[in-house]
Amino acid sequence: MKLKTLPRTTRPRVAVSHQLSALGKASNFSLHSPGSAGTLRARRQTRRARWKRALPVKEFVLRIALLCATTLAASRPGFTNPQKPVQANRQDLAIANLNAGIKEFQAGQLDKAITRVKQAFALAPQNPDVRLHLGLFLYERSKDSMEAQRLMESVIGLFPKNNELQLRLLDSYLRTRDHQKTDDLLGHLQDRMSADPRFAFNVVYTLIHHGQLPRAKTEIQRVSQELQGEVSFMGALIELGSDHGSEEALRLLRHATELGFPPPDSRQMLTAAESYFRLRDLPAAARAYEAYLKHHTEADPALRFQLGLCYYGYGDFERALEQMMLVKQQSPQTPQVDLYAGSILLELKKTEEARPYFQAELAKDAGSFKAMTKLAYLEYLAGKNELSRQWLQKSASLDARWFETHMVYGLLYNRLGDYGTAVKRLEDWLREEGWENKRTITMKRDKIGRPLAAATP
Repeated sequence: MKLKTLPRTTRPRVAVSHQLSALGKASNFSLHSPGSAGTLRARRQTRRARWKRALPVKEFVLRIALLCATTLAASRPGFTNPQKPVQANRQDLAIANLNAGIKEFQAGQLDKAITRVKQAFALAPQNPDVRLHLGLFLYERSKDSMEAQRLMESVIGLFPKNNELQLRLLDSYLRTRDHQKTDDLLGHLQDRMSADPRFAFNVVYTLIHHGQLPRAKTEIQRVSQELQGEVSFMGALIELGSDHGSEEALRLLRHATELGFPPPDSRQMLTAAESYFRLRDLPAAARAYEAYLKHHTEADPALRFQLGLCYYGYGDFERALEQMMLVKQQSPQTPQVDLYAGSILLELKKTEEARPYFQAELAKDAGSFKAMTKLAYLEYLAGKNELSRQWLQKSASLDARWFETHMVYGLLYNRLGDYGTAVKRLEDWLREEGWENKRTITMKRDKIGRPLAAATP
């Protein structure tokens, strides 16, 4: 076997030339004489000398190559199988895409997160973590996604302590009205609900959210009795959703508040504020909004607007105006903020300061019949009866049942001496507003015909 010589270095070349020179002198033959036998023998000896010096170098290189090959084979168990390294590489790429997708989701980039996790799914469709996160992300984009539901179903048995997965799958079943799967999942979750009251409450909240009130009431009875405050709170929400449960709902809400529930920084505190507002317990609603906003200073300005309505509703006009002005600064396009700012100024007897706010409301919403009625009242106060009547006609053409329109009509007809029409209009006002909701004047028939200076729409 003829071996190729490695590139010669300077050192072997010098040694060989000395050897050949000595060999020529000893044999008395010219090394360069053509046809000389001495020349042939000298050339053979030169080649042997060169190979003797080159072979150790080649042997060294071959041994290093063999050692490297052995080391690589030991560190890669699948080195002899060309398929396994490819499979391992796909898994690594899938996990890398999954982690990138989770980071995108945490940064609020839901679509990018889904794209990255779908890439992971294409590489490793059976990976449980990939299927879990793809299902959860698709659910976040579309709550009624059947693809998200199937992915979550496929891994629910592998993540028995993942509350987020359990609750979202339950919500998905309720949204798609799959009653059988809902019942099966609730039965599957009973042990976990018994061991974790917090998780059980979240299940009940989900049922309430979807109007499953009888089932929610049944599940509440299975919840631990340790957290009586929250039990009362959830009972109030159930009663609030029923047809005739307002009084019981208010009683349970107050009981929960007495027991220190909900915590002031919790989402339930906002729910309590909204529930009190709906039940017309405006002071309690205001306290709940105050507590929540104290811990969530960057909350939606609409919540501060609701707080202002609470103050306005029970007559704390200075604080109501303060909240409305804050809302105008933070979100000037909030619907009706100008209307209520002007209304509060009317209550504070600042009539001319109120006018620009009603005009601003009409500039934003040309169909605001409430703002038209307020302007009609301002014209009435200014003695401009015809302008007042024109604004009232415009308002009534848009909503003939608005109670304040009836009230201002009553005041106007009373001034004009048409007392019969004035009485009818004022009766319409009281009927539309509701006797229990009056916050301005109370009027009897025998007072018709007198100046009504106290009236404020």
